[in-house]
Amino acid sequence: MTTSNQKPFSYIAPGAPKVVKAGGVANLDLPILNLATNESSFGASPLVEQAIKERASQPNRYPDPASTDLRNAIGETFGLDPDLITCGNGSEEVIDGIARVYARPGDEILFSEYGFLQFPILCWRTGATPVKAAGDGLKTDVDNLLAAVTEKTKLVLVANPDNPTGTYIPAAEMKRLRDNLPSHVVLVVDSAYCEYVDDPAFTDGLELVAGHDNVIVTRTFSKAWGLAGLRVGWGYGPAEMISALNLMRGIGNVNAMAQAGAVAALKDPAHVDMVRAKTDEARNKFEADLKQFGVVAVPGAANFVLVKFPTEDTNRRAIDAHRHLAAENIYVRSNEDYGLDDYLRITVGTIEECDRVIESLQRFFAA
Repeated sequence: MTTSNQKPFSYIAPGAPKVVKAGGVANLDLPILNLATNESSFGASPLVEQAIKERASQPNRYPDPASTDLRNAIGETFGLDPDLITCGNGSEEVIDGIARVYARPGDEILFSEYGFLQFPILCWRTGATPVKAAGDGLKTDVDNLLAAVTEKTKLVLVANPDNPTGTYIPAAEMKRLRDNLPSHVVLVVDSAYCEYVDDPAFTDGLELVAGHDNVIVTRTFSKAWGLAGLRVGWGYGPAEMISALNLMRGIGNVNAMAQAGAVAALKDPAHVDMVRAKTDEARNKFEADLKQFGVVAVPGAANFVLVKFPTEDTNRRAIDAHRHLAAENIYVRSNEDYGLDDYLRITVGTIEECDRVIESLQRFFAA
């Protein structure tokens, strides 16, 4: 394991539009294509827009501070007790609240080597010490996580599927992690991309909560549900933990339009099925097309791919491709801050959007 002393940085910098091709400027005649932040290119259910419009007719009315209708809708959709659900301004707010409740200076927060960038950020906010457990390649390794637990460990954070790798571990490994953690350690399972996994061996983690007072699962409407602009997330956990988080969060933290939109989204599960199917189709084609350049996608499941560029040609590195794409107004995410210098993370959009990336890379590799 390693203890990280990395300093804060600009979260949006790796995929920001300011990066352009060396010696040139972005071609402003080309439309901007943002494939850096894993937004859904397939939008939200039509029911969402209508619900937002209706609620927007009363902007003078505060939102329900308890997100009652939304919690009830989530509970009905996923078969959960609404009293064991808390809602947040994105799942990141829920995770942030967990860290603020359970971690203090001198405590340790443990996560995988290539875990979600939000995890070390939580340590900077709370004063806790970030501890990284080595992965199994680019996957979370349960044995290494368990071996890194100490008396100071307060949180173990696992994104499944992970970000930026897109890799995931099966349900059996998640259960083994839960069952072998000491009772003083809270297990946080961030399942932001779970809708994209079609593997019977996978779990979104919700069943891990039952019978345990130290497990919480977070989810989001930002990805497959297409509500990134509304910022709606939620957490499911034991009663004592949910009560503490509700005391921590701000009153009215999920705005009225966001609550209405998320409730409407849950009424249209077929939309998520469509998004999953179209994402799979585009991803499969995109990964196959990338092979012509010797660019290899990491096996995983999400609405993005982490791709490794050939290392033999020092003029065709990942960072060079990042600059070339930015010069053509295509924004993807570089990964130097993860120590993955040879990789780019690229959101899987529509087939047409992915084809535009391929066409740009053809010019990059031909130059």
